[in-house]
Amino acid sequence: MRLLHVLHALRDSAGGPLRATVQMVGRSALPADILGLGPVEIAGNPLAPARIHALTPGRPRAYGYSSDLRAWLRSHLEDYDGIVLWGMWLYPGWAVHCECIRSRKPYACFPSGMLEPWPVYGQGAWKAAKKLAYWWWRERRIFHRARHVFFYTEREQRRAATVFELNVPQSVLVPFGIDPSPAPVDAPGRSDLVGLKALPYSLFLGRIHPKKNVEFLLRAWAQARVRPDWRLVVAGPGEPDYLRQLQQLAARLGISEAVSFPGLVTGADKAFLYQHARWFLLPSQQENFAIAPLEAVERGCPVAVSDQVYVADSFHPASEVLPLKLQPWVEFLAGRMCNQAWRRTVVDLDRRHIVPRFDIASVARAWDQAMLAAFS
Repeated sequence: MRLLHVLHALRDSAGGPLRATVQMVGRSALPADILGLGPVEIAGNPLAPARIHALTPGRPRAYGYSSDLRAWLRSHLEDYDGIVLWGMWLYPGWAVHCECIRSRKPYACFPSGMLEPWPVYGQGAWKAAKKLAYWWWRERRIFHRARHVFFYTEREQRRAATVFELNVPQSVLVPFGIDPSPAPVDAPGRSDLVGLKALPYSLFLGRIHPKKNVEFLLRAWAQARVRPDWRLVVAGPGEPDYLRQLQQLAARLGISEAVSFPGLVTGADKAFLYQHARWFLLPSQQENFAIAPLEAVERGCPVAVSDQVYVADSFHPASEVLPLKLQPWVEFLAGRMCNQAWRRTVVDLDRRHIVPRFDIASVARAWDQAMLAAFS
C-alpha cells in the first residue's frame, strides 16, 4: 500500500498537522508521499526530497488555492492506494474530493480540530456564517464521500458530533509520538536566545493566534506579580498586527521587560528553549490535540495547560491542567510555578505518565494498522 498525504502548506509555521505528517511518514512502514503548496520549509526534515511534492500557490493564497493541484492529482493518483487529507475549509480538500471521485480512489480525512464548536461558531458571526455556507456548498460532500474520518482524541470526536452529522466510519488515531531519548542542546544557534539559559523563564511556543489565549496569559502574569527575575518567552509565528497588539498589551500591563517575542524558532533553537524552560504554558481556548506539550515533556520541561487542551485528558490527575479562568492561573504563576520541588515532581509525573502513552514506536504501529484498515 502506498499513501499520499495532502496538506495546504509545507511550512513549519503552518502548524502541527505538517509536523505530525512528517513524523509519521518517516516512521511508518507504509510508503507514503506528501503533497502541498510550497515553499518547503521543514526544519530537520527526515524525508527524501522526492517524497515531498510542492506546488506553486495561487490566489487567494489563504484559501490554499493552486491552479496546478487538480492537474497534478489527475496525473499521479494512480500511483497511490489511498489519499489522506489534512484540514478543512480550504481548496485542497475540494480538489482531492473531485479527483478521487473521478478516479474512484479512496480518501480519508483528518479534520485536525476544525470540525468543532469553537472553530465553527467561536470566532464571530461572520466567520460562522461563511463556514456554514461552505459546509453546505462543498465541505459536506468532502466528508460524506470520505472512506474514513480520523480524530486525534475522543473529546474531539464527541464535540465534532455536536456540529455536523457524519455518516461515515470514524475512529480516534493519535498522530504524534514521543521519542524518549532526545539529544541535549546546550547552546542555541541564534545569539538572541543565548542569555535565556541563565534566567528562569516560562515558555509559550506555537502559532500565535487568538485561540492560543496569549492575551489571557499576559494578564495572568501581570496580576500574579511574578518574581522580577523570571521571564515569559512567547515564541512562534503570528500576524504582524496581532503581535503588535500583544506587545502593546504587555506595555500597558507594565510587564514589557519580562516578556520577549523571538518569533518562529525551529530545530535546535526550539529544542534549546524547551530544554531550558522551567515551565511550558498553554492556556488555549481550544486545542484538539496539541503537539507542543508533548515536545516539552520530551525535553524534560513540565507543562501547565488549560483544560481545553484535549491531550491533557491523557495527563496524570495531579498534572497542572488548569480551568480557563484567570484566578487559577494567577495562583499557579504566583506560587507553584516558582516552587522548584513542585517542578521536579511534575517533571517526574509527566514523564512517567505521558511518555509511555505516546511512545513513537507504538504510535507508528497503531498508525499503520489504522491506515491498512481504512484503505483495505
